[in-house]
Formats: sequence, C-alpha cells, structure tokens
Amino acid sequence: MTMENKGYTLAVSHSGRKTRAEKVYLKPMALYVPEIAAQAVAELIDSLPASNDQQTDVALTVINNNNGVSVDKDFASLSALREPVNAADAVKDLINIVRGYDSDEETNVCGW
Repeated sequence: MTMENKGYTLAVSHSGRKTRAEKVYLKPMALYVPEIAAQAVAELIDSLPASNDQQTDVALTVINNNNGVSVDKDFASLSALREPVNAADAVKDLINIVRGYDSDEETNVCGW
C-alpha cells in the first residue's frame, strides 16, 4: 500500500496579531540547505501583513502533513527570525524533531 506524500508545512505566525503565512514542501529535504531555508522563512515573513520588525510573539512552525506532528519555536521578534543563520538553524532543528517521530514507521513518504 502506498501513501500519498502530503509533505511538510513551514509556517510563520504572530500570535498577538493572529496572522500566519505558510507553505507546503513536498520535498522538505531541500530545507536542510541553509540558504534555501533562510529564503523560505524570509518569503513567509514578507507575505505577512505589514508590521514593524519589533513585533514580538513570533513563531516558526514545521508540520508533517502525513501524520500531523507539529513543532514550533518562538522568537523574540521578526528581526531575530529574519537573521539567515537563525532561520536556517531553526528550520533544520524543527524538521529533525518532526522526523524523530517518524523513526518507528516502516515507510517514510516525505522524500527521505
């Protein structure tokens, strides 16, 4: 039996303003490349409604759409999340946590 790959969702949200931007990646392994991860986060931030970069209560979330496992990391401000190194490291860490829940499964359908 083959399962459909629903991919991973990468999202940025402001809990205070109740805004969220997200994108689904069917091949999330590309997000392990720091430049691609940082660019993906920057694009999500840019697609949020205009706000000042000092906005607090910002979260980066990774969701495995195949099993519903979701993890997030809070940031002090959009400026902190905009930093390429911070963004790339956070995406990598979150994906690794989500993938850890897949280790008991016999089949991994997300491109790994």
